Amino acid sequence: MQDNLLEYSWVATGVVLALLAVTILWRVYLHYSHKKSYQPGQLIKAQYDALNSLVQQKPVANKLEDICHLIESQIDGALCSVMLKRDNSNSLRAAAGPSLPRPFVSALQDLEIADGVGACGTAAALGQSVIVRDMRLDERFEAFLELIDEHNLVACWSHPIFHAREERVIGTFAVYFRSPKLPTTLDLEFLVRTRDLVALVIEQQELALQREKVEQHHKSLFAYNPQPVFTMDSDGRFISINRAGCELLKLHEHELIGQHYELAVVEEDRERTKEHFEEAKRGNAQSYEIKVADKLGHIYDLDITNTPIIIDGEVTGVHGIARDRTEQRKNEAQLKVLESGIEASVNGVVISDANKPGFPVTYINPAFAKLSGYSFDEMVGRSCRILQGKDSDRKTVHEIRKALHERRQVKTVIKNYRKDGSTFWNELLISPVKNRAGQVTHFVGLQSDITERINKEETLEFNATHDTLTNLPNRKALEKHLASALEREESAVYVLFIDLDGFKPVNDSLGHYLGDQVLIETADRLKNVVLGPNLLCRFGGDEFVAVIENASNKEQVAAFCQEILSVFEQPFQIEGKSVSLSAAIGVASNLAAFNHPMELIQRADVAMYEAKKRGGNSWLWYESKLDERLSFHVALRTQIQEALQHEQFELFYQPIITAAGRIAGVEALIRWQHPERGYISPADFIPVAERTGQIVPISDWVLRQACRDLERLKPYGIGSMSVNFSPIQFYRDDFIEKVKSTLKRYEIQPGELTAEITENVLVHDTQRITELLEQLRELGLDVAIDDFGSGFASLRYLNSLPVNKLKIDRSFTENINENAQNAAITRGILKMVKDLRIQVVAEGVETEAEFAFLAEQGCDYMQGYLFCRPKPLDELLEWAERQQSLENEF
Repeated sequence: MQDNLLEYSWVATGVVLALLAVTILWRVYLHYSHKKSYQPGQLIKAQYDALNSLVQQKPVANKLEDICHLIESQIDGALCSVMLKRDNSNSLRAAAGPSLPRPFVSALQDLEIADGVGACGTAAALGQSVIVRDMRLDERFEAFLELIDEHNLVACWSHPIFHAREERVIGTFAVYFRSPKLPTTLDLEFLVRTRDLVALVIEQQELALQREKVEQHHKSLFAYNPQPVFTMDSDGRFISINRAGCELLKLHEHELIGQHYELAVVEEDRERTKEHFEEAKRGNAQSYEIKVADKLGHIYDLDITNTPIIIDGEVTGVHGIARDRTEQRKNEAQLKVLESGIEASVNGVVISDANKPGFPVTYINPAFAKLSGYSFDEMVGRSCRILQGKDSDRKTVHEIRKALHERRQVKTVIKNYRKDGSTFWNELLISPVKNRAGQVTHFVGLQSDITERINKEETLEFNATHDTLTNLPNRKALEKHLASALEREESAVYVLFIDLDGFKPVNDSLGHYLGDQVLIETADRLKNVVLGPNLLCRFGGDEFVAVIENASNKEQVAAFCQEILSVFEQPFQIEGKSVSLSAAIGVASNLAAFNHPMELIQRADVAMYEAKKRGGNSWLWYESKLDERLSFHVALRTQIQEALQHEQFELFYQPIITAAGRIAGVEALIRWQHPERGYISPADFIPVAERTGQIVPISDWVLRQACRDLERLKPYGIGSMSVNFSPIQFYRDDFIEKVKSTLKRYEIQPGELTAEITENVLVHDTQRITELLEQLRELGLDVAIDDFGSGFASLRYLNSLPVNKLKIDRSFTENINENAQNAAITRGILKMVKDLRIQVVAEGVETEAEFAFLAEQGCDYMQGYLFCRPKPLDELLEWAERQQSLENEF
């Protein structure tokens, strides 16, 4: 199982690397596409070759050479090299330089890393780029003049390569020219991005080596352990046993696998062994003594340690370690035996005297010494209370002390302190040790450092209530905080809805990465103004909300708003680009009557939009006359409720076509035929329904109707239905139960229904969403990511979510046969997801040329007006019947 997890982790890491490379190469393409010397076919081919190199399991040297060729194909006269820092040495070695003269590359081996040693040695030493127009005129190249003259090399641009996850230099990325030359801004950006790609390649190699070491480590722990080690299934039958176990019982491995452990246990110990085995199956580690007989009838005294094998929270078997104590039982005291038995334990073990005040320590194992930082001599005679500190939970401390005084076992988790003052989370199991008379003489503590696990849990909890980009509290935290503030009713509470003016054009022109940097700096500026006890959160997009609790009158709030607006007076300086923005602020308070805390946010939102209408860069108090927009939503909400009651909604269906031109399935699309206004676009009523929660009954109706209509579609060869699921549904406790009930009611079989989700579902609480998607898969549903490619967030989930389909956004399929950019991205997506066994549906196919291109590239399915527009069920059935007739003719 462990090996399978490692293998999956390696494959997933490679896929993520390739996806990141696609992003880098695409941005390079955008930067260079307007240059006069730009050759579309050549750049696309070079990008494709580089990406293909990363995806394949090629040697690192070949990958680095492919990256060098990419640089050389786009910068005239460039001769590229990659030099890496030698392990345990302050020097560089040439890792790639396909176009440079071999004697030149050989001469640079073992290049010293120091300021003044050429370009690469200096860049690696200082961690800064070194740009030299003419090496012959630079004193740093004095020792290399003969070498560069011999090979006619003049200019050199060297950039340090930083480790992808650590802030340290691991090498240099250099470009040489045979004539004096300085880089353009685009050249530098191109080189920096490509250098980052080199860092990713190096990290991929490190992960491969690490994976190999981990595999060897785990095999060694089992196979070469001098003690018998074995695993049993839940029935007590051997699944595996190491060589030491086979030698002890004098049986071959094939004679033991599948046999019950009672094969070896003497009869008088079998009942007691069963009790411990069952207790281990309940999740409690067990330590006990038994006698076993080998094949020849020899009896051995063994100490057995059983620990539960827990996978996904369920005990699937029991792991065992046996220690032969036959000779020691004759010659040593019980305490000495216990000391020897736990000396090699990977967990921290401590033994204390149960009959002396404070339960002083009599023994610690090396693992405990490593865990705590205290040596054997420093701990013996002292109480384990030395590990407790100011942050140790008093309730847990009391629980431990009570268990010790009552002479019973206790298992808990507590924050402890090491000798150096650092903290760690300790998973602690303390068990009493009895002598033959049944008296408790000692306590044995089993300790494990679970700090990493606790930190991950705290990170997940933080991410559930905070925005991952700005680290500000998110909407969920805002609602909870605002509700709590309003319950106190001690003073006025003011809500400020802050929206950036003109952010979208900036985001569209500079790209999402720089747009995100603007949002991060905006958050930092606002945090310097919105101080505690007030709350600042990111509401979504370029919207922020502040809850002000320390203002006593409107004049103070007005001054506060003016201070917020003033933070935008200075332009944002983002990677050498100057960006000027302003903001609009809407203000609402609890001084006016309201029904729900979120109503204050809605009012502030309405006031903010009015401030924007008046030119922005201003703030405005909410007034009831501004409620027209809110009233429209309220009216629409009422009409949506009437539409549900009077069955005004209906489903249209659009076919999904295979690359061979056959119908593979349909997508269900909701339509609202209003009795007075006619068809209302989903773009108008779906956002309102999501904000009011009405999307849940609408989605429930869509699922039921789609399942009902599927039965009518099957006779026409249409046995698959795609249904859109709203993000709101995933936060309802009865979501899975409702889906399960509907599937059972309409007898939907596995593979007949596909749940389409957007990346909005994945923004918050990714772990919970993953669990829900896995439950949908267990119910037999396929899971597809809709509008794939419209945002970067989808990419990072492909290697962790149970997704088996994705739909490429129509913005990438439009004119794909003529648009080189769209073609390059689509080809990359199709190639990368192939190994993940993820099927692809291309949306928005409207021409035969687009269809032919996608089919040639191996796209599984297509959807668009070329085949059929969305139609009501009866019209779709007529269309399907005509399609069947046409197919029969041929």
